[in-house]
Amino acid sequence: MHPLTILLAEDDPVITLSLKTTLERDGFKVLCAGSPAEAIRLCDEHLPDLAILNFHRKCEKDGMALACLLRTRYLAATLLATGARPQDIVRSADFYAGQEVLFKPFTRRQLREAVARLALFR
Repeated sequence: MHPLTILLAEDDPVITLSLKTTLERDGFKVLCAGSPAEAIRLCDEHLPDLAILNFHRKCEKDGMALACLLRTRYLAATLLATGARPQDIVRSADFYAGQEVLFKPFTRRQLREAVARLALFR
């Protein structure tokens, strides 16, 4: 059985390196994208199993559109990582449907647990 492939869409290089290192130590193949366009290109080329998306509250519509596209076109489970406060995030079925949400700062353990939950469905 091959390792699950995770697309990591994060614009901060320090966070990208930290998350990539953690996930690779756990045996995952990690693809890194610094923009939504790059994330889509990598999905076209590699069809990841999971996607971890840096979700910016101020461009919520774009983040939700990317998450929806990855779930529908590529059948990738999505994990949204956000620095927004939980009370500031839209509490709708559309926001939470089909994805996990991690609120920053999160621990490596929280990351691993969220990825494990999503991996169960792959």
